[in-house]
Amino acid sequence: MNNERGIVNDGAYGPFIHDSPFIIHHSQFIMLTFPENSVTAVILGNMQDAGLPHAGCTCGRCMAAFDDPSRVQYAACLGIVDRRRNAELRGEGAEGRRERARVYLIDATPDIKFQLNLLAGALGPHPQRANRLRQPDGIFLTHAHMGHIGGLPQLSKEAMFVNGLPVYATPTLCDLLQQTSLWSPLVAELDFRPMPGGASVDLGEGLAVTAVPVPHRDEWGVGTVAFHIQGPSKSLLYLPDIDAWEQWPDAENRLGSVDTALVDASFYNPDELGGRAPVAHPLVTDTIARFGHLADRLVLTHFNHTNPVLDAGSAAETAVRRAGFRMARTGQMFIL
Repeated sequence: MNNERGIVNDGAYGPFIHDSPFIIHHSQFIMLTFPENSVTAVILGNMQDAGLPHAGCTCGRCMAAFDDPSRVQYAACLGIVDRRRNAELRGEGAEGRRERARVYLIDATPDIKFQLNLLAGALGPHPQRANRLRQPDGIFLTHAHMGHIGGLPQLSKEAMFVNGLPVYATPTLCDLLQQTSLWSPLVAELDFRPMPGGASVDLGEGLAVTAVPVPHRDEWGVGTVAFHIQGPSKSLLYLPDIDAWEQWPDAENRLGSVDTALVDASFYNPDELGGRAPVAHPLVTDTIARFGHLADRLVLTHFNHTNPVLDAGSAAETAVRRAGFRMARTGQMFIL
């Protein structure tokens, strides 16, 4: 059913009005469609690495999601869809030349199979395999934590079976994946392209992605990056993980230099961890206090399942909204 108002049932958030009317519903399956002749960034997930529900959790939010699939939320992920005519790749079809979009993912999450299906309309059918989607044109990895690389095994021959799929990551992360024997069958099907901090990948016709180093816990010494995406008209910074704003002196300049910044909002306050040791992420309250003057361009993402902003109408969600900040919603689009 074509939803002309673009209303999405995004689970714990309840219905919201989408930025543009490009949502098609099929029961629990949502296919996204994208405006022609445009580059679009789209949110494919907004949760911390483990998503919602969280494995082994019996909190109210997680139990509600176990009971009601419409409340499930995917791990944080961003898609980039380029539907410009002069940038599209072309192939032969029964009706002559057919156009298709170029599609990229930022991070390969444990929910990647669902996130790829959100992009089914943009990916289109596989050119040789019946009942299969075409593989994306590239994946950019921010870092090595499980919510950001945990979907890579879904690309192996046991699942999607990609071939020569470009994967952009820091040189040390590329090395780690290639040198870990557990990954060796998958590595043969991927085309690793090292992307040091500060490096840019030109995706053509005014679309470029630049790796921006950020401080984040780094058990393997492979680094963490945000990605600055420069489109033909607008720019976006994707920053799902950072330890603390004060550890990144360039934070205000970076956030203030883009049209939209999707930023780490894992925890609202320190009371969420139930006595566990603090986890290195900036609190939403701190982000609001520091960057209230940038509220019109900041979008909060990467929510932990404990975060009270997930509850519509809660004091936390109300405080975020009144401060002028937006919260990432699956399906939300930004024209670049």
